Amino acid sequence: MNIADRIKRLRELFGITANDLAKITGIHPVSIRKYETNKMVPGIDVIDKMCDALKLPRMIFEGFPKQHTNYQFTGDFYQQLFLLLDNQTLLPNKEGEYNFATGDTDKFFSVNPLLAKYIKIKHGDQEIPLDELSIEINTEEYDSLEKYDWFIMYLCCLEKAQNAQAAEKWEDENETREEYIARMMENAERHRFDLMLADHSWKQYMEGWVSPEVANNAISQEIANGGNYYTYVEKLNAPESEKAKLIHAYEEAYISEMIQLEEYPGDKGRTEKDAWIEKKMMLIEQFKKDHPDYPELAMQHAIDNAQKARM
Repeated sequence: MNIADRIKRLRELFGITANDLAKITGIHPVSIRKYETNKMVPGIDVIDKMCDALKLPRMIFEGFPKQHTNYQFTGDFYQQLFLLLDNQTLLPNKEGEYNFATGDTDKFFSVNPLLAKYIKIKHGDQEIPLDELSIEINTEEYDSLEKYDWFIMYLCCLEKAQNAQAAEKWEDENETREEYIARMMENAERHRFDLMLADHSWKQYMEGWVSPEVANNAISQEIANGGNYYTYVEKLNAPESEKAKLIHAYEEAYISEMIQLEEYPGDKGRTEKDAWIEKKMMLIEQFKKDHPDYPELAMQHAIDNAQKARM
């Protein structure tokens, strides 16, 4: 079904005319007829207007959205969590609110009790009432869910915007109510967008630096074929920023070799380790000042090492 078929079928199921639909949605009846006959395609703003007026999801008009869900990516879990919260399948903060004073994060959700009309939850023969069901987000076993604090901040931003909207008075002299609400909603949207991309990166689409073992094998092969570390990096199917990081890492390693700093005090305490790191950073910066041509020196170092390896 295209969007024209969907609008026409919606009217048939509702038992209303094009004029009736125009009155409900605030869209001109001529436009409704053009949409239904596919002479004109409604834009996103028109679709949103129909969705808001009819309290219907976009998929009624646009069809089911493409969903590439792979739960090995934390972001894909967050995508589904946001959907479940947006459509109120899950309700947040069953066990309490976020405590800004202590930093405690709430990890519990309840299931919308209205779903009891359609589904039952059972454990063996025992039925668990939906209003007694508690869903806890596992933030302890999986390191990737360390970003869950940002999800809590997302919820807090939404709550702050709602509280500001409902407040009888607004006493902040530095920011209007509208500005505050807009800022909170912008923060929430940014948190949500970032979370939905958690674990996703260019590495899904480009070869890049797969692992130290794979990289070392590839570097050895490049050297055997007459190249060096720099030619290996140049041939990588990776973003230019990633290539720059790899070159920078080599330059730092080269300078560290030149300054001949004593071995890292791995068996010492935190104070000694911090002092060693600080000294290393200071010596590296001094080397760069004394040798402004260090990028060329590092590259020549890579070429020389590759030649030695081929002997």
